[in-house]
Amino acid sequence: MLTAPAMTLREQRRNLLIELLLLFAIGYNFLLAVVNAKLFRVSPAMTYVAELGVYAACFVIGLWSLDRKRTAIVFTGIAALALLMLVRLFLVWSIDPKFFRDALIPFAFLVLGAAYTGSLPKLFLRMALVVSLVALFELALPKLYGDVVNPKSYFVNARGASAASFWNQDSNLFVSATRPGARNFLPSSNLPRASSVFIEPVTMGNFIIFFTAILLTFWRWMRPLGIAASVAMIGFLIVASDGRLAAGTCVMMVLLSPLLLRMDQRLGFLIFFGVMLGAWLMVWASGIQSYEDTMLGRVFFSVYSIRNMTADAWLGLDFDVPYKYFDSGIAYFISSQSVLMVLAFLLAYSFVMLMRTIEGQLFKNLLIFAFALSLLVSNGYFSIKTAALWWFVCGCLWQMQPRRQELDAAAPAAGAPRLPAVAT
Repeated sequence: MLTAPAMTLREQRRNLLIELLLLFAIGYNFLLAVVNAKLFRVSPAMTYVAELGVYAACFVIGLWSLDRKRTAIVFTGIAALALLMLVRLFLVWSIDPKFFRDALIPFAFLVLGAAYTGSLPKLFLRMALVVSLVALFELALPKLYGDVVNPKSYFVNARGASAASFWNQDSNLFVSATRPGARNFLPSSNLPRASSVFIEPVTMGNFIIFFTAILLTFWRWMRPLGIAASVAMIGFLIVASDGRLAAGTCVMMVLLSPLLLRMDQRLGFLIFFGVMLGAWLMVWASGIQSYEDTMLGRVFFSVYSIRNMTADAWLGLDFDVPYKYFDSGIAYFISSQSVLMVLAFLLAYSFVMLMRTIEGQLFKNLLIFAFALSLLVSNGYFSIKTAALWWFVCGCLWQMQPRRQELDAAAPAAGAPRLPAVAT
């Protein structure tokens, strides 16, 4: 089994710092929710400061790990985002920092991931264990979880939600944690939909999809006990969160992984368009004509939205439009970034961010598949809690050297990036 060279104490400390920063990035809302519930009211400004601090730390810690070529790629991408903001400002005399923030997340965590030289399977096994234990606590003692974390109060105070939108006034959990109707899994249990450290179930489902991609990518480098534990946690989290989309996406990724493993990573844009075409064909074949709060209904909403977007929305010049598309990630993506930037992203993702290992190619194809699929029903992949994990791993794999080169090289060249350890 392949292992990375022994790390120095300084490198171990840097990896620990990176792991803590990544955990904070996906869990800072949980920490602030506890503060809001038990200490003092958390304002929206506090959440913005925490998130900006994460981005700044990503660049400070990770930027020096990139070579000149990758540094140029990152800064070129950020410059393109800044140019888009300026063009919008000159054309419509308006600007929305949220859209810039959405597009900045990939660059921040690509950079952070590039600096990480620890074991990715070990890191995410530990993270999945933390998520599972908190979810278990939430299911076992939902009232206590609601009192300690109080997602309802946090989303009202810090995220601008309306208290009236929480239909279950007797619960402090997130609005969809105790939604009307039976659960899809364990329908007679009367359990809430677990959110764990994410404090809302949608991101929990996105984490399950991500962790499944990690398992599919690195299972060859994991011990049998680690594989068994990962499968068990995925199954538990699907049931705990009642994740329909998560379950379906995981099954499709398992079935498609042999193909995605062999598919040239430069064809990633075809995976994206293939998913979009599949959505259009599904809506056409089903004959659905109106929106329903079901999986197919949301796919219909995405197809309908794309068909009826105005020219200004396609060019990203109508800042009100994206906020109408929280149930259509693809419409949100286009209207918030412009169709030109979406096409630039797909081309850069396919042809510029090239992975040098088979693990990198598989993970890259899994990401674009999961991302495209999620865009049909939500814009959740633009959240730091979801996007940080995917792009962090991409950054780490972007730096990874092929195994044969590592075996052949008795002494790495001075200044060459260390191979991130994938063995557990």
